Amino acid sequence: MRRPHALVLAFFSLIFSSCEKDPPLHEPGSNETINQWTLDQMKRYYYWNDKIRSTQGYQQSPDLFFKSILFPDDHYSSILQTLNSDTYGNTLTNTFGLDMVQLQTTGKTIQLITQIVPFSEGDLMGLKRGDSISHINNEPIDHSNLKSLLSKSLLLPAMHLTRNDGKIFHLPSSYISQPVLYTAKLISSSPTVGYMFLSQFDFSGAYSLLEAVQNFKSQQVQELIVDLRYNPGGQVAFASFCALLLADIKENDIFAKYQGNKNIKNREDSFAAALQGQPDGYSFSAKDVLKQGLHLKRIYMLTGPNTASASEMLINGLHPYVQVVQVGDKTYGKDMASTTLSTPEEIHGTERAWHLIPMIYKIYNKMGQGDYSNGITPSIKIDEFAFLPLPPIGDTRDPLIREVLRTISDKNTRVRGTVNTTEKTNILSPKYRGSTYQVIPIEVSKEDKTEK
Repeated sequence: MRRPHALVLAFFSLIFSSCEKDPPLHEPGSNETINQWTLDQMKRYYYWNDKIRSTQGYQQSPDLFFKSILFPDDHYSSILQTLNSDTYGNTLTNTFGLDMVQLQTTGKTIQLITQIVPFSEGDLMGLKRGDSISHINNEPIDHSNLKSLLSKSLLLPAMHLTRNDGKIFHLPSSYISQPVLYTAKLISSSPTVGYMFLSQFDFSGAYSLLEAVQNFKSQQVQELIVDLRYNPGGQVAFASFCALLLADIKENDIFAKYQGNKNIKNREDSFAAALQGQPDGYSFSAKDVLKQGLHLKRIYMLTGPNTASASEMLINGLHPYVQVVQVGDKTYGKDMASTTLSTPEEIHGTERAWHLIPMIYKIYNKMGQGDYSNGITPSIKIDEFAFLPLPPIGDTRDPLIREVLRTISDKNTRVRGTVNTTEKTNILSPKYRGSTYQVIPIEVSKEDKTEK
């Protein structure tokens, strides 16, 4: 009499056990659905896919889940959500039109403006590179609170800076459209030396750069200084555009080689192929750009800790073809390329889409040179902050520019080994460089592995 009952219990127990093992079904737009999709994409494309951290937190918000599975040494991969400003980043440069550094030595801390965006509110009010700041929003700055004061300022409708002379600058929060080319001019006539400052790599500056290069050609520029000290990168296509305009290269020369994980094939791009990634509205051809270029066999590039991403890629990519004389400080050290993976509608449903930006490639040049995650070391090492006050951008009193001019005039020395200057006027060392500084990612399309 008990056997059928026992069989029924066993039957239902089996069904229950089977159901427990089946993955739960989740609705489109739920955290679980989005996070499972995220994990699947990362296992396929992420450069460190074999180092993804295990997690059971599928209930977390997608941004927290994404960050929880990243390889600990990955400081670049990010996630954004459409129209969710909390997932996007702001900087002092694109919000208030400036940047700064804190320098510290025993018993002394100072904050200096390093960059003022031309025609920004601060620029129009008379704030200048090299100005020393004592207060932010009426709070005195000390050795420990600068970063927090700047972070708070980015959440406010305005920021109030007090200069050491007591003048207060009221800077409204707004989107700052930063020009790509700050200045381009001759800084020496014998020999003829040109100088240009590039703030970022963006095609909004293409025609300004083209015009500057035409002026340099008409003035028969023999040497060129390209200032990338505060250039966080940008469009790879624009970096290629710069290379084609400035250097003695060919359109089909290899600009970059990309190395991915075992799921996606390695690839390489010529300068011409990289230029094809220019945004809608631009139609430059590599052949036409080369015709208008300078074809220089040597270029002096000024760098520092804020030289990053595509600007480092330009330096490394040109090394096999021309003499790149790097002057200044070690670069930021971003030798990775990312792609954007967006949730399809069946995953995000009626919710706003999420966009994963994982690192998928390591970047190398034609000769296989790369692996500069610790930065690219200059051939002539100089710390600009050892020579105060900071001169204006492009001023020949700038220690980096002065060193280039000295090197050019030295007929017996073309490229030196790494050296340290002996003319320092200060013993201050940087404690905090830049404000919530963000590298602009190198964006490439993903390429799945294919059979040969």
